[in-house]
Amino acid sequence: MPLLPSEYQSAAAQSTGHGFSGDRVVVFSGEVIASTGLLRGKKKDFVVLTRTDLLRFKNRSKAVEFFPSLGLTRHVSNASSLSSTNTNLSSSALSSTIPPVLSDNLICSLSNVYAVFELGPMHVQIVFIDSAGVPKVTVLQLATRADAESWLYHLHNSISPNATEHTISDHVVETMRTYLQSRRDYYEPVFRVFRVVAQYGPGSGKHGSHKASTEDVSKLASSTTHAYMVIGHYSVHVLSIDITTASVDFTSNIVLPSNLSVLSCHGIVSLVHLAMSPRDSTFYLTFRVPLAPTHSLQFASYAAKFIIQAMRSSLEHLRPCWTEYPLTMDVPEYVQDEPLISVASSPLNDLAGSSYGINGFNMTLVAYCAAFGVPASISAIDYDISWDEDNGLIFKLLPPRRDSKSSLTSSSVTSSPSSSLPSSQSSYTLMELLCVFRTLRWNEAFGGISFAGISLAACQEIVDPYGAIELDQTRTSNGRRISRAVRNLSILKLEMQLLMLCSTSLRMLDLNGTVRPKSLPISNIGKHSVNSGEQHPEPYVADRGSGVIDVLMHVAKRATSNVDSFVFSGIPIDLYDFDYLVDVASTRAAHLRNLEIARCGLYERELTLLLQALEVHENTLEGLDISENPGRVSVHALNDSVYCFQYLRYLYLRKLLTTSEDHPLLSSDTLANMRLKKLVLDGTRLRPVSVKHLCVYLKSSKSASLVQLSVQSCGLSGADIGSILSALNECSTVRHPDFMAYIGDNSICASGFDEFLNAFRSLRSNVRQISMPRIEFPKESQLCSFFEVLASPECQVTYLDLSLLLIPDADASPTTCDILGEVFASNRSLLYLNLTGETSKLQVARIGHGIGKALLRLAENMSLQDLYITGNELSVDGAMLLAQALRDNRSLRRIYLDDNDINLQGFTAIVNSVVESGNRVIKYISPPNTDKRKQLKNLREMCGRLEEEIRILSQQRRAASSNSSSQGSGKQSSNGHLTELAVKLDAKEKASETLSVLEGEWNKVYSRLAKWLSANTRSSSDGSDDNLTEEKEKSRKAFERLKGCTQMGRKVSGGGRVIV
Repeated sequence: MPLLPSEYQSAAAQSTGHGFSGDRVVVFSGEVIASTGLLRGKKKDFVVLTRTDLLRFKNRSKAVEFFPSLGLTRHVSNASSLSSTNTNLSSSALSSTIPPVLSDNLICSLSNVYAVFELGPMHVQIVFIDSAGVPKVTVLQLATRADAESWLYHLHNSISPNATEHTISDHVVETMRTYLQSRRDYYEPVFRVFRVVAQYGPGSGKHGSHKASTEDVSKLASSTTHAYMVIGHYSVHVLSIDITTASVDFTSNIVLPSNLSVLSCHGIVSLVHLAMSPRDSTFYLTFRVPLAPTHSLQFASYAAKFIIQAMRSSLEHLRPCWTEYPLTMDVPEYVQDEPLISVASSPLNDLAGSSYGINGFNMTLVAYCAAFGVPASISAIDYDISWDEDNGLIFKLLPPRRDSKSSLTSSSVTSSPSSSLPSSQSSYTLMELLCVFRTLRWNEAFGGISFAGISLAACQEIVDPYGAIELDQTRTSNGRRISRAVRNLSILKLEMQLLMLCSTSLRMLDLNGTVRPKSLPISNIGKHSVNSGEQHPEPYVADRGSGVIDVLMHVAKRATSNVDSFVFSGIPIDLYDFDYLVDVASTRAAHLRNLEIARCGLYERELTLLLQALEVHENTLEGLDISENPGRVSVHALNDSVYCFQYLRYLYLRKLLTTSEDHPLLSSDTLANMRLKKLVLDGTRLRPVSVKHLCVYLKSSKSASLVQLSVQSCGLSGADIGSILSALNECSTVRHPDFMAYIGDNSICASGFDEFLNAFRSLRSNVRQISMPRIEFPKESQLCSFFEVLASPECQVTYLDLSLLLIPDADASPTTCDILGEVFASNRSLLYLNLTGETSKLQVARIGHGIGKALLRLAENMSLQDLYITGNELSVDGAMLLAQALRDNRSLRRIYLDDNDINLQGFTAIVNSVVESGNRVIKYISPPNTDKRKQLKNLREMCGRLEEEIRILSQQRRAASSNSSSQGSGKQSSNGHLTELAVKLDAKEKASETLSVLEGEWNKVYSRLAKWLSANTRSSSDGSDDNLTEEKEKSRKAFERLKGCTQMGRKVSGGGRVIV
């Protein structure tokens, strides 16, 4: 395909030199007036345009001598003038390349012209490179507009778009490459350098302003800025050239030479408009960042076509998932229709050192951070990606990673009011949130997006007065335009709505605890309008209620999105939001799949109305959470409504207040009519009638689908827990292998402990995973009885959480620890055991330092893989016993032992035992960071006390020395201070040396352990770690099931953060 259509192509090949090529073919000519000083309009020159050069002569007769063809045809000669700024043209430099008679006649060679554009109605500006490589400008002032159009047409058609590629030296290219690398913006596939003219002066609009005088022409020409346009990975950089510098030194070690300066830098993803003139070399780039008006830049270059295509290619590269771009173009059809060059994407981001991310997520996020003026936030944005069986890949935004000691430095646009918003180290700024929102907008990889626990208040009440500029070009996933009614919405509402509308894969939005309603007056929407004539309108508050529920429910009701799972827990819902919520709940077309409204401040009336409205979704609703609301729920209304949801799989009723004591919370018929996988009743009072109906359900085959049952803090006795465990065990249908029963924080030992113990002893393959933290044992004999059951060969429990055990004394007795040791030695089923303790001012919940003696029996264990003994005051002696056991144990994979008063000696013994015994099974040992800090803290405090004592003694010695002349005992006192000072200095030096040595030894042990564990992890690919192999296999199958993600073949980041 030709670079230009035939009517724009040059008639002949271009010259590549700086002198006259000798071409005698005249393309265009005309008589002009040389305007100099006070004699303007008196002297006429004749300008000739050939296929390779632009020349000037004193008159037509002189031109005919060299171009005889001019004498055959009479050209129209209107009064024109030529005002040139290339007064530094060196005749001596040209005399060696062109005939002497033409040295003064050459204006420029067309091969060195890189811009021709209309400066005014009767002015044409020509920008070229002289023989010394310095940019020069010549301005032609014509008598009539017709003459200007003729000259512009012939000049424009005589110059090739790539004529000046040879004028950019390799030194310049290397300098620009170094500059981008210093800005972390270099990526070889997109790196390009162009010569451009930046027009920032008067008369640089799209249309000429007025008829200019000679002085005006000089001002217009002097306002022209010669520059290089450098396209990096994320930004386009414009570097101005200082033409007063005679030569360019590109050999220095600085990033930019002295004759180059950064004129502007704009993020590529903030580009909203592209324009290119078909008449000359002018083109326009328009950028916009949120909360600011558009910023339009006017340039001129015959490389405009290549610049525009490079920008479009970069946009597609940086936003690989976007199918609709908020970008308008006013370019010739041949430019718009030309296919773009595909940019190769490497699995690793060359600039940020981070993975490419799922569908280019990381790369797009970095691009938006650079475009929105918050490049320092790239390393602060933290996220995680996980797999969910119901929604696929889940994106979860995590709290920002900031250094609490350093201040937040996030530059923003000058006109943006975000700088006035309150900022916190633990929350994201407005621009950071917008970067995340825009990156997620079209990413089809994610089936769920979670902002749970992240404050979105920064964009809750801010309206972008210029947002309509981009919304005019925004389309939804089905190609529909965005309604004009949404343009006055707050940024949070708008971005949440676009997340729903622009993704076909998104099914779940989690906004748990993200926003809080503000008690502010509702402002007049439209008070500030973009068309109101106000140059810089301020953002305004335009939200009611929570500021997000109403707009999401509006989209859900219209069924224009695939999002059918909403998590609004922790968001106070007022009447305004509740009306929208009930409206959607009663609309069958909304096909709600999951609704979580825990801790939303709903009372009995609201809960009853909502449950009744949800009954129309009996065939689609799979999850419901109405926990921790202050309203009391009628158990009759609850059973009637929940009974309708035959496909309900997740039911959360934590801390639910009920109105009846004689009826069950959930009847056995209601429970059996659903297909529950998770039933969570934590904190809800379960009376005997509720326990009875629950046991009936658990015995039936209908409960076989249950994966999690949680009845923690439900006021249950040991007999109640025993009944529940027996019912679980008596089910004739095989349960899910991952079934987990949570029974912690109940009064198991207060009454019915024997029933619980018998039920626990009889557990078989149906129930193997039990979590029972925060259990109080009023008698230590009860704990011994429980440990004896665990040590018996009949025990088949594989997972047991016994963290935060409460016993009468601070530490368990030797008898109890001996029985625990028997558990370690005899039990053959336990794979996971959690014995985490806690020591605080309010309570002591631990086994204590006696656990060390029990850990010695780990040498006989052959099944346990994960052991948690954090916070048990293990001490150095216990660490030595654990180290002895690890020499023989070959089952443990992971050990967590922080906060156990293990000093360097104890931890070194543990590491030595693992390394010296050649233990290749263990994969993780938690470093005792808490114990390390405690040990080093004592030494640091000692050094601080010694420094203070030395300071006081020095002051006393100086005071004693000053009084020695007047007091006879002064010398003796001074000597005493000197002796004591020397002792303190020696003690401080020894303490500092000990501290330094101790820190070094800790680091050596850490490094040695990390190296050994890393080698063990690499060797786990042989299948020795069954748990890890199973997890990897699940992840592999999960990603294989993911559809619609064309970029999934690239390296997938498991989440985390973008690192600079």
